[in-house]
This record gives sequence, C-alpha cells and structure tokens, in this order.
Amino acid sequence: MNWNKMLRYALLWGFIGAMASQPKLVAQSEVKVGEGATSQPLRLSIDDAVRLALEHSAQVKTSRLAVDQARYEQKKTIGGLYPNVSLSGSYTYVLKKQKVYFGGDNPSSPMAGMFPSDGIEMGEKHALQGGIVAGMPIIAPQLWASLELDKQAVALAEEKARSSKIALEAEVRKAYMGILLARESERVLQSNYNNAKTNYDQIVAKWQQGVVAEYDKIRMDAQVKNILPNLVQAREAIRLSEAKLKVLLALDPSVPIEVAEQLGDYQQRVMGAIPERMGSISLEENSQLRTLDLQGKQLDAALRVKKMAFMPTLSLSFNYMYNFSSDKFKLDNSKRWSPYSSIALSLNVPLFSGFSRHNDVRATRSQIQQLSLQRIDAERQLHLSAMNSLSAQTNAIEQFVAAKEAVASAEKGYEIAQVRYRTGEGTILELNDADMALLQARLNYSQAIYNYMVAVYSLDELKGISYSAK
Repeated sequence: MNWNKMLRYALLWGFIGAMASQPKLVAQSEVKVGEGATSQPLRLSIDDAVRLALEHSAQVKTSRLAVDQARYEQKKTIGGLYPNVSLSGSYTYVLKKQKVYFGGDNPSSPMAGMFPSDGIEMGEKHALQGGIVAGMPIIAPQLWASLELDKQAVALAEEKARSSKIALEAEVRKAYMGILLARESERVLQSNYNNAKTNYDQIVAKWQQGVVAEYDKIRMDAQVKNILPNLVQAREAIRLSEAKLKVLLALDPSVPIEVAEQLGDYQQRVMGAIPERMGSISLEENSQLRTLDLQGKQLDAALRVKKMAFMPTLSLSFNYMYNFSSDKFKLDNSKRWSPYSSIALSLNVPLFSGFSRHNDVRATRSQIQQLSLQRIDAERQLHLSAMNSLSAQTNAIEQFVAAKEAVASAEKGYEIAQVRYRTGEGTILELNDADMALLQARLNYSQAIYNYMVAVYSLDELKGISYSAK
C-alpha cells in the first residue's frame, strides 16, 4: 500500500469538500482592520464571522437597496392617485400672419366689396400664455390594479434580500468550518511528524550503538520525510481556507484573522445528534419556493392590470390661464391680458386595439403556467437535496462513532507497537503501520465532525433558517 498517497488523500479530502463550493458573491474589500500585516489578528467566532459578513457584504447591501427601490416605485404609483398640478407657460412670435378670405373678389357674394380681395391678416405678432393646469384620475381601474402589483414587487424584493442573507450565512459557516478542519488536520499531521521524529531519533541512537539494523534507520528517515510534504499542504490549506473566509467577510487579504473555536468544540453536537426525519422537514420557509410563490402572485397582479386595460377611465382636469396678444410687446398693457378658466371630464372607453390587449393577457397566463411547472420541479429538487443532507448527517454520525472508536484503538495500538519495538519483539514496519493507522483515524474523526456540521448548515439553508434572526 502506498502510505504517502493515502495520507495525502486523507488530508485533502475534507479540505477539497470545504473549498469545492465557491462563494455565491464576490465581496469587495470594504473593511480593513489596522494597516496590513502589522495589525493585531482579528479574532472571530463563527457568529462574529456571520455578523461581519452581513454588515459588509456587497450583495446584502445591494438587496437592501433593491427593497428601497421597490418601495419608492410603490410610492410613485400611489402618487398617481393624487392631483397633478403644474404651471404652464408659452410664448409665440408670429413671423407671417395668417390671412382669411371672405369672398371679396366674388361678385355674387353678399360680402363683395366689404372686404379686400387679397384677404385680411389675422392675429397678433406676440402671444403669451401662462397659468395653472391640474388634473387627477377619478376612475382608473388599471392604476388601482397597479397598486397590488407594486405591493407584490416589494414583497419579492424583501424575499430576495432574505435569500441572499441566508445563503451568505450558510457560506460563511461552511467556510469557517473549513478553517477549523484545515487547522485540525495540520495539528494532527504535526503530531504525527513529532512522533515520527522522536522514533527516528531513538532509532538513530540505537543504530549507532549497533542495537538495530541500518534498514530501520533508513525506513524511519523516509517516514519522517514523507510526512513533511503533507504538513506543508496542510498549512497551505489553512491559508486558502482563511482567504475564502476573508472574501466572504469583505476583508482585505492582508488582514490577519484568528478563529476563536476548534473543531473539537463541535463533537458534543455530533455525539448527541439525532437526524430529522424527512416527513418532519418543512420547506415552507425555503427562500427559493417563497420567491416562486411571490413571483406567481406578482404575475396574478400583472394579469389583473392587463385585464383592467379593457375598462373605461374617467379623469378630471382644470386650468386657469392668462392670455396676452399684441403687435407690440408691452406687458404693462392691462387691456391685452385676458384670463380664462375651464374644468373638464374626460372619458376614455377602449374598443379595439388590434387584439394587442387580448394577446397580452394570454401571454401573461402562459407565464403563470410556466411558473407553476417550475415550482413543481423546484420542490422536487429541494426535497431531493433535503434527503441528501439528511443522509449526509446520518453517514457523518456513523463515521464519527466509528472514527472515535478507531482513534482509541489506534492510540492503544501505537503504544503497544512502540513497546514491542523497544523490546525487540516488533519490527519497524509494525511501528509505522500503527503510526499511520493513528493518523488516519484522527483525520477521519475530524472529517466526520466537519461533514456533519456542513450537512446541518446545508439543511438549515434549505429550510430557510436564519441564525442572525434568532
């Protein structure tokens, strides 16, 4: 068996799982703690990391602004129900006056001879008009229906903001657990390296005294050197996992961080864990399903708006204007200023528009049917994901129980192998096998804790649970 390959696989197995899912957002560096590497490390618990991510995530901030935008659009629609008042003004300069003809050149006309045959110029050179214009809808079914559409748009924006928040929380918690797994793997490998180095030093001393064969010294030297590359990879895994968390927290890459927890702190949760049953899992709060439901309500409201396009509308308008007209532009001539005002009701009854409104309604109904099918498919996929999460929890618990027993057995076996080798009853191969078995058991133990917590966070995300709301 190639122990070096097995060790590399055991080390990278958990870390690849932690880094496989890329973050759903790319947060820019917005927060800097201190100035570069000389600052004190930022000590973070898992809850601190979630809080910091929610405070500085660009995606969360964008979703909040989207909610504000939807609310402003709603207020804009409500404003259409109020009177619209404006000041109106215009000025006209006539370059060439219009002529009016009264049949002066027609002998049979009763006005023949009363007016010149080449016509009479009408109007004034200067025309000025100004005043107040107001209007408001009285009966506006389409506008009223738009209020419900805007209400659903606000609810949808709020749900998308909630969805981005839940997704970010899950990503941060998984990334934090990835750091804990990488650090624990590095600690286990360092312990393994220390054991191998101690055994190597003892074997060298015995070889120098002629007690053991040179093969034992060479074999143990190779064992020590084979561990070093894995130890280097473990330290690189810590760096990469910390970099991923910094991206999620929108921290500058140069800011040092320090995790306040250890992977072993979560072993009690695994020991006392009882996986949920599939029938007891509710997806009512699942953000994807809630978003699809709100989109369905939004389409229903849009369909009502388009149906209201067939209804008549009635509006009220009022204006109060002043007119000024004269060949001489003298505004102080009060005789040339003449006010007038009017009030009017306008009724608009749509009759025919080339079937455009009818086809618009049919297109919206088709969208509603498509969304209904999408929701059914999404619910099936979410149930499958929930089953996979429950299965992962169950497997992780079984792996944890087996790994815990394996660690106890491997520790005892390693102690026995050491004693046997010192007394000359055992061989160097037995000692190395016991050391590798202990390493594998400890790595499996850490991996089981990580797998369980990641499965829990994945299921909570599916269920739409937000820890920050608790």
